[in-house]
Amino acid sequence: MDEIAALQAQLAAVQQQESALKLSDHNVIDLLAKLQQLGKIQIVHTLTGKQILTPKQIEHEIEDHVTLNAGRISLSELQQLLSIDRTYVERGVTQLAKSSRHASGVNASQFYVVNNGEEVITNWYLDAIMEDTNTLLQDSGTMTIGELAQQYGFAVEYMKDVVASRLGSILKAQERSNILYTNSFVESQKAQIRGVFTAISRPTFVPDIVRSHRFEDKVVEEYLNELIQRRVLMGTLRGREYVPYVFVEAQRESMYSFFQQNGYLDNARANQLQVTRPYDFLKKRFPDAVPLKDCVVSHALQLQVEGSIEVAVNDASFVDLRTILPSAIHTVDVSLLLSKSALVGGKGSGEAVQLNEVYAVSKAFLSSCLEALKQDAVAKAKQASLQQRTAGASAPKESQDNAEVDDDDDDEDLGGKRGKKGKKGGKAAVDDAPSDKKSKRGKGSKAADESKAKGAKGKRGKKGGGDEPDSKRSNATASITPTREQVIELLTSSFSQVEDDEELLEGIADHLEGEIEKMYATELATALSSILRGDAASLRDLRKKFEDQFDELYAMLTIYEKGFNKLELQVDAKDTVGMEQLKGVEVHLLETAGIEVASLVTSFVAASHNLEMEDVPAFEITPSASKDENAAESTVPKLMSALSDDNKKILEKNLSPSTATALVRLWTFVTAGRRSFGDFMTHIPVVVDALSMPLRKVDRKKERQILFGHRHNTIGALEDVADEEYGKVVALIMEIFFQQTTGLVTALPQDKIDVASSVLRAFASTVPEAPLERLQEFVTVAQMLVDGNEDRAAEWKQLIEGARTLVVAKDMGEAFSKMQESA
Repeated sequence: MDEIAALQAQLAAVQQQESALKLSDHNVIDLLAKLQQLGKIQIVHTLTGKQILTPKQIEHEIEDHVTLNAGRISLSELQQLLSIDRTYVERGVTQLAKSSRHASGVNASQFYVVNNGEEVITNWYLDAIMEDTNTLLQDSGTMTIGELAQQYGFAVEYMKDVVASRLGSILKAQERSNILYTNSFVESQKAQIRGVFTAISRPTFVPDIVRSHRFEDKVVEEYLNELIQRRVLMGTLRGREYVPYVFVEAQRESMYSFFQQNGYLDNARANQLQVTRPYDFLKKRFPDAVPLKDCVVSHALQLQVEGSIEVAVNDASFVDLRTILPSAIHTVDVSLLLSKSALVGGKGSGEAVQLNEVYAVSKAFLSSCLEALKQDAVAKAKQASLQQRTAGASAPKESQDNAEVDDDDDDEDLGGKRGKKGKKGGKAAVDDAPSDKKSKRGKGSKAADESKAKGAKGKRGKKGGGDEPDSKRSNATASITPTREQVIELLTSSFSQVEDDEELLEGIADHLEGEIEKMYATELATALSSILRGDAASLRDLRKKFEDQFDELYAMLTIYEKGFNKLELQVDAKDTVGMEQLKGVEVHLLETAGIEVASLVTSFVAASHNLEMEDVPAFEITPSASKDENAAESTVPKLMSALSDDNKKILEKNLSPSTATALVRLWTFVTAGRRSFGDFMTHIPVVVDALSMPLRKVDRKKERQILFGHRHNTIGALEDVADEEYGKVVALIMEIFFQQTTGLVTALPQDKIDVASSVLRAFASTVPEAPLERLQEFVTVAQMLVDGNEDRAAEWKQLIEGARTLVVAKDMGEAFSKMQESA
């Protein structure tokens, strides 16, 4: 200000002086311009051109204006105040800032160009705003450098440098990550942090604590680590989560407890409990734990699996491990646990096989499956071989029609086997015409006939037909091997326990696929080779087996006939009810023993004459049947229910009239007409004669054996039948009563309890009165229960025991007395 006053005084003195020489304004301007060109002076014209300034004067002007604006002014504002070009303003500011750097003294001002050269400030301006900031900071406790930069219009980095240079002097605070804290604020935050985290007893997300308690994140982050390291806090940080040790211990105990109670621990649960390696964690306390892919199981659970597999092996069955293991254990772990079983073993060395990952199937059960399939293989092989034989017999006939005259004799021999109706060969009558055989062959035979017709051209034995047998055999092999669906259907029909388990059926079909193909091929090859060798031996075996089975059934029929005749004699012909019930017994004998004989004869005729008849079971025979002493005891084929019209026509077309008539009449006596058991027995010799076989009489020794075996079997059946099957229980007890009373056997219908009353009345004279009354009471209560009257249901079991005791005793009177004494 003093300098300005001095300049004003000088100007006034100059203006008062009188000069002898005065220059015009234009001359002065030209003179100044010339001096400036010569470099004698440096001047700056104002924008109006009426004033001039020197660089030094510009610096002074700038310094004055900065001071007047409290230490901060923009260059745009300086340009307006100085009225000079901006370039000179920028130069002046730059020069002023450079020269002020070396200024010394307590009150020396330093100038700074900031905000990309847009503003000029002084050091004492920065000190002033820091003093204001310190005042505000002491009140609030915290403030960010970003807020300061925004408030004062500086860049964050520049503001950070300004703050850093004044921390501890003007600013009484601490700086952490661009945030200013007062010491008192930090101490207060630390105390709250220590208290809050000390009270935590479960895993807590740190940001949630920061947000809920309004902590400063940076203070929490630094101080929390410090407290954990100093063990002031007993816990640990897992990422952004604080987990106290007390929770970790409880967590471990819960894992141990869960594993001990449930026998497993899955990885998902372990991960929830922050345990990344559950097996390593558990084996410290459970060294026999078993590691799997997605879980760890206990040794006890493994032993349970072993026990289930062992039961399946002993029972020749299977087990689905998913039914005995917890549902949380995944299939891949079930499979892995099953593979560790010693009973399953590797490379087929164990007693069970692992199928579809989760099934343990005993090898005995698989053998049963193969055995069931083998029966089908034998039947299909036999059918295919019959078609092969039929096709082989028809090929020469077709060849005869197309061949040259060279082999007439041979053609006649071959054609004679089929072309002359009514002739017989060997033991079996060959009555079939070629058209009939063709109608009975399946689709596969039709294809075989076409291929044979193509290969049969020319003379017999030429190369054109030489490879036919091999090709036909391969076609037959492909045709009889069942598809997967057929295999599953066969297994389902043979084993009811796998009916609803498609996964197991698929696994069994996959496992046995190779063996099934081999077995069907072997059976077919055996059947075809039997044809190539000739059928004489097979027919002998077939007839021997049939005769043995027929003799057994006929012996039983004769004994039934004696028993029925005995019962018929005891029934009064005038007793209408008794005669009706007797007729029921007669019909029952025909529907059981009679149908069994008729079915056996029909199956034999179909097998021996190569007839394909619908619903007629195949008459099975094994190669060793003729040598087996117990061949007669082999399984009887499944029974037919009646002889259909189609089957009747087949018999009449392919058999001799006498044989066909005898067989058809046999079925008529069994299923139609007046159904007389006596007529049926009278017709048996006619059938035997038509089949050219002997009818063996039953000697006394064999009859006694049959009677003894029948009694034993009936008593055994009574023990196996359920008490609630009232009709069956009554029928069995009355059959034993009949045999005990007469020494003969009979078969009583199991759906008509009133027949039992007739039997009791028929033999009332031969039985003591008291036992007879007890047996009659037994029958009466059974009839009541069948009718739905449950009044005496509680006595039923006791009545059964009493009736059984009486009928099996040698002396019913004595047995009844003992029963009374024990009661």
